Amino acid sequence: MVTVEEVAELVRSKMRGKAASDQVIDENTRIDDLGLSSLQFAEVVFTLEDEYETEFDPARAADAKTLGDLVTLANEAISSNVR
Repeated sequence: MVTVEEVAELVRSKMRGKAASDQVIDENTRIDDLGLSSLQFAEVVFTLEDEYETEFDPARAADAKTLGDLVTLANEAISSNVR
């Protein structure tokens, strides 16, 4: 299962040092507040899809507002592949 910590680490890697060291990134962090470009956000999504060999619903991925939303989406996609 995808964890918030895993997604936060991916986000930090895409931010390339732009995040303040004391910036809290958790399940309530709004994606818009991270300063990621749409390409960087897409790279986070694609990385998760590749690692877990699944596909997210693109519309739902685009509608994710928080990291928690993205984690929920990822885990639902993974669960649907298991069945």
